[in-house]
Amino acid sequence: MLKKIALSILFLSSFSAMSADQVTSYAKKSGVNSCLTTVSDVEKFFAEGNNYGSWSFVAKEGADDQLVNATLELTFSNRSTMVDFTIAPTKDGSCSYTYTRTFYSEKSCMATTREDYMKNANYKTDINKNIAGFEDGAAKVLLMPAGSGCVVQKKEVGFRHNKQGS
Repeated sequence: MLKKIALSILFLSSFSAMSADQVTSYAKKSGVNSCLTTVSDVEKFFAEGNNYGSWSFVAKEGADDQLVNATLELTFSNRSTMVDFTIAPTKDGSCSYTYTRTFYSEKSCMATTREDYMKNANYKTDINKNIAGFEDGAAKVLLMPAGSGCVVQKKEVGFRHNKQGS
């Protein structure tokens, strides 16, 4: 039931190509204007110059006042990375975002901590039993064992990233 309700209030789209404006174009066509610059900034940050596909969610009614959510699959020769991001207008006239980048490393989590992309990450905590939390500047990195490898997630929140419409 909840799934039916959610689908009735969302537009869904799915694209695949190299152009770094799939989500931005879809959001604009769906009536999003206020946070379009932030949508574009985040999409380009991850997708520009990469082979990727997207799946986006935008509200059918009042799209300009609602969340925009997208999942990107960045496809590389040796792996894929999944990026999920959400953009939201704020009461003060700005736009905030959050993203989670997820991929699998064939190395153990201990070996993964020695990778170049972890060089500035500092261990902070164990989340519970199996997931270790690191901080890398404003981002959080989570490592979770998966078979002989490691699932890596990098998360960041940008509060009041820019003014709406800018």
